[in-house]
Amino acid sequence: SDLHRRHRRRQPPPHRRLTAPHDQMQTTQHAYLSRLDHLRFFAAALVVLFHYFHTQVGDLRSGNPLVSLVDEGHTGIALFMVISGFIFTVIAGERHIHYGGFIKNRVLRIYPLFIFAVFLQLFISTYNDHRNYGFLQLLGWLMPFRSETVPLSPYFVQLWTIWVEFQFYLIFPFLLAFSRRHGSRYLWAWLGLLVLVRALVYAASGSVRFIAYETLFGRLDQFIIGMLLARFWQVRQALQARAARAGGAVAPHLSPLWLALAGLALLLGLHAFSRKVGFSELASPVWIIWPGLEAALWAGFVWAYLCTRWPGPQALRHGTDRALAALGAISFSTYVLHNLVIAAYKAHLLPLATGAGPVADALATGVLLLPVVLAMAAITYHLIERPFLALRSAYLR
Repeated sequence: SDLHRRHRRRQPPPHRRLTAPHDQMQTTQHAYLSRLDHLRFFAAALVVLFHYFHTQVGDLRSGNPLVSLVDEGHTGIALFMVISGFIFTVIAGERHIHYGGFIKNRVLRIYPLFIFAVFLQLFISTYNDHRNYGFLQLLGWLMPFRSETVPLSPYFVQLWTIWVEFQFYLIFPFLLAFSRRHGSRYLWAWLGLLVLVRALVYAASGSVRFIAYETLFGRLDQFIIGMLLARFWQVRQALQARAARAGGAVAPHLSPLWLALAGLALLLGLHAFSRKVGFSELASPVWIIWPGLEAALWAGFVWAYLCTRWPGPQALRHGTDRALAALGAISFSTYVLHNLVIAAYKAHLLPLATGAGPVADALATGVLLLPVVLAMAAITYHLIERPFLALRSAYLR
């Protein structure tokens, strides 16, 4: 009918309507949330600083909360996990996910750069380190499960998180479908089950740190908390839309004070963890609950960051937003390649001499290395990641 044809003409092309280019919030249902890319950059920067800092000064348990933030900079991984759960849930909305299309898009997003890094590390291990790896080792690395030789990979030891992330992708459509059927209590029950499982592992073996830190049985808490945060976000957006249609007041933006309070809570929480437990403590029972607590702290910060109205001139805010979003766009390359850049630097150059001691030297050198890592990441993003991103297709119905 004429009405049907007019309706179809008003619809955007399918690839714009059904997918989220660049894994961002760029759909017709939801405006692109550039601040999520800001947070991705912040997460990647924390991990870069953490890895250089720990190669120089180790696990400090500093009395300075700001030093603790870098000392526990691995927390950037938790931020990545929370963002992942949040993004996919908001993008999906109430639509159905075509499983095969979703997994195909995830492979195109993750695997091109992942394969590049895996091949490079295996060749380094074979020819430089004389470990004589072959096809079976390559296959073990490419499967989305942890390989036993990861600790022998100084340049790409961080790739274990990509396997965990891909495991999220494999189960996310099911978590979303079941949480729609049974409500958010289904996700809350999963959080309780994961805590119970870690408690049983600790009771049986006396340690649960590796389970909590490096596997799905700890990181899934963080992904699910991201999904729950997305549910609150969807309710907020629906209320705003309803108020706008009725001509009423739309929910106001948060004051920057709320963001400062959320940041302070996060900083103090990480500082307390660093002082009492720390990254290298294997026997602490705190690891039973830490993945969820860490994610809750980040969820509060993410919410405040997304909802805060920035002060200052519009031109300055717009320029800052674009710059941080561009850095966030290359965060995956930043994460994958940073240890190789750090190793090359350490092989030839000493830490900067600030005159304020080894901690200050390590912090200053890490900050200096970050732009170098970002430059390398920009190259691999444009040559490897971006061309494959254009191959993704619709997966939401």
